[in-house]
Amino acid sequence: MPKKVIVNKGKDTVSKQPEDTAILQPIWTIYSNLKCPLIGMCLSIGEQRRILKKNGLSVKKETSYRIHSIMMAYLEKENKVSKKTDRLFKHKYRKDIAKYKNFNEQQLKEAWQDGLRAGAVPGLLYAIVSRTDISEYFLQNVYGDVHMMGHLNIEENIKSRRSLNVEVDVNRKLAKRLNREKKRTKELKQKNKDTAKSLADANLQLAAEKQKRESICPADHDAEGLKTENLKSKNRIRELETHLFNASKKKNLIEGEKRKLQIKMFEMESTNRLLADELDRFVSRLLEAMKCKDECDETCPEFHLCEKRILIVGGMTKMKKFYRNIVESSGGSFDYHDGYMKGGNNNLEERIAKSDMILCSVNCNSHNACKRVKKLCKKYNKPVKMLLNSSLNAIASALTENYAVLN
Repeated sequence: MPKKVIVNKGKDTVSKQPEDTAILQPIWTIYSNLKCPLIGMCLSIGEQRRILKKNGLSVKKETSYRIHSIMMAYLEKENKVSKKTDRLFKHKYRKDIAKYKNFNEQQLKEAWQDGLRAGAVPGLLYAIVSRTDISEYFLQNVYGDVHMMGHLNIEENIKSRRSLNVEVDVNRKLAKRLNREKKRTKELKQKNKDTAKSLADANLQLAAEKQKRESICPADHDAEGLKTENLKSKNRIRELETHLFNASKKKNLIEGEKRKLQIKMFEMESTNRLLADELDRFVSRLLEAMKCKDECDETCPEFHLCEKRILIVGGMTKMKKFYRNIVESSGGSFDYHDGYMKGGNNNLEERIAKSDMILCSVNCNSHNACKRVKKLCKKYNKPVKMLLNSSLNAIASALTENYAVLN
């Protein structure tokens, strides 16, 4: 390794490297406080999981937080996992390494500020912290910037939760309205079918009357009788023609209303799909903002949930996967009970006994389940939070606001 020359310039200690390409240090020699944000920002959980799996570690059932913790433990020294990780970094960010390899420290500082403003951080972060000629003062500033990004994400997370809750309510109202329109369309189809049948019967009666009129033989009846019969037939024909006209008109009106409802239903389904996509994007942003991106200690915003078992009782069963994502992305271990008590209390009691915190929804739950939860939590001295509703915002807020209870 080329020899470094240290020049003292006030707060900055600038390391001068020979004019050729700067030397990159392996990942296990990088400052420990920079490894956690480096791994969190530069490698996805899927990439971390694959590295551990290829080195013989069984991580299929591990949570995202556990995967991150295992990776951090292996990166403290040189081993198969740290070597594999180091090779992946050098390959994945080879373009960034080549781009910044001849930058001096001042140029890197300017590039870092530009990257923060543009949101292009991961590759630049690795290109800086892996260099051997970077001053400790600059590295501390980089760490501080990354650390504060986590705090800023909390504010964005709160805004996303509010917006997400609004979108969920809108989507629920649209779904109800769509169901009503589908039901009305079904009724109109039946009315249209009945009208068509009535029209067909009227046509048959008209044809029968015409045939009856044509079959009357003048020789078998006197003239007065034929006139009377003929007049009755004419009146009956006019009545049937009027009925046929009204039925046709009614059918046309119903078909027109049916077409309008079909167009309206198509527009509502399109809106519903757009809202569903928007909901997925909000959930992704919410989960991304709640990920532990810093070293997990008392200064971490989600430290209180790390490896805590959170039990949610009741709520909307269809939202179970979103509840799980919120809890596990906060570092907690997720458990769920739907609140139905027909199968007895043993299952609920076992879950409460081994949980660290219980969240119980009041609006989407049975009265018996709520009473049972309070009684069991008191029995096992478990902290419990009774929620007025089971929205994602309520679950996330309860996890954030009640961290003191878990500590």
